[in-house]
Amino acid sequence: MKTNASGPNRLSRTAAKEVPHRSDERFFAAKADVKKLCEDLLHDLRHSPMHAPMVADLETAVKRIQQQLKDITPDEPKASTQVRDMSKEVQHLQVAETWVSATERVLTRLGSEAPHDMRDALLEAQDTVMWHVRAQSWNGELTAATTNLQKLVQEAEAEAARAAAAATW
Repeated sequence: MKTNASGPNRLSRTAAKEVPHRSDERFFAAKADVKKLCEDLLHDLRHSPMHAPMVADLETAVKRIQQQLKDITPDEPKASTQVRDMSKEVQHLQVAETWVSATERVLTRLGSEAPHDMRDALLEAQDTVMWHVRAQSWNGELTAATTNLQKLVQEAEAEAARAAAAATW
């Protein structure tokens, strides 16, 4: 026998999401995820090859997010949205940390043989990323600066690989 019932409709699914204990569970799960992201980033910063002032700036940004996360409660309006935004901020910081530390590694790998214009471009792009981290400018400016740094690091890695290959011949 065939039934025409295809399952819950859109209104019943929306009503199920509005159950208070479920929304609180999602809020606390999202909060725990952001807390874990912060802890992972702090761990990565402790083992990073970056200069101490850069590590300190990133740690300050992470600790600021942790404090905001600690202060937020589920009864505040738009609390879940704020937690999601914090998650995005931490992810931006993780990407920035990845490429700033990659810059340090490639500059070390190139050594004194790096072309001066390449070295200057890398250091300037790295400083730009760190400026955006300190200024807390998350509205695309950090992403654009990080993307530019990523491109420069990849070019420098290629240059380092060519220099290493030329040295072995």
